[in-house]
Amino acid sequence: MSLARKYDQFTSRGAEIVGITVDAPAQNRAMIEKLLLPFSILSDPEGDDVIKRYDVWDADGRIAVPSLVVVGQDGRIHWRYTGRDFADRPLDEELFAALDEARGG
Repeated sequence: MSLARKYDQFTSRGAEIVGITVDAPAQNRAMIEKLLLPFSILSDPEGDDVIKRYDVWDADGRIAVPSLVVVGQDGRIHWRYTGRDFADRPLDEELFAALDEARGG
């Protein structure tokens, strides 16, 4: 499935995708341009603004643990997936189901 089609499946569920990394804004812009990403990547260099709050900070590596988090409009975490490494991802169906549940459907 193409990235554009997959992205549409997220936005049709009312989701807004945002990446958060410890990388500098210039590195994030370069990644967006290189991969033609249709979403923003925000910088949290020390992990203090978001990464640590969601309990996905790797203190030894000083990076975020690869994670996906579904946060509802109420600000509550409805679902979380923490991967072993950058390639460890949940099945799309699992994530879509979590988004649907967070929306109440």
